[in-house]
Amino acid sequence: MEERTITIEIPEVLKKQLEDDCYYINRRKRLVKLPCQTNIITILESYVKHFAINAAFSANERPRHHHVMPHANMNVHYIPAEKNVDLCKEMVDGLRITFDYTLPLVLLYPYEQAQYKKVTSSKFFLPIKESATSTNSCSNQNCLQTLPSVPCQGNIAPT
Repeated sequence: MEERTITIEIPEVLKKQLEDDCYYINRRKRLVKLPCQTNIITILESYVKHFAINAAFSANERPRHHHVMPHANMNVHYIPAEKNVDLCKEMVDGLRITFDYTLPLVLLYPYEQAQYKKVTSSKFFLPIKESATSTNSCSNQNCLQTLPSVPCQGNIAPT
């Protein structure tokens, strides 16, 4: 099987943050205090709210493209994907499920994985509860906010 490489452009500000995290977590053994104030559910819910507000404000705008959509005539209630809040909720729920699954397997550095196992296996660990406005349907809420793991690039001077 042929191996493929995917190049992802990362803005310099984010790259610097990820490099700093790599340094502090792997070399200085400094971990984020858990549970974080801002968890993945809060971040995703904020995105859905932002999307819904933008969709509502742009509902009265005229379409930028003046071509006829053949499927628009078949369904009177057609909503374009870029304004479809229900579609956004489904996409965000999929991201949350993916995050829940990949967090302990892929997204954490080894030192963080040990912390994650300790925190989630503790009888004192209380899963994050869904808020009333949550779009989630899954009952497993062991979501913790972390930054994704990426290889360290370049030298980081200690502060």
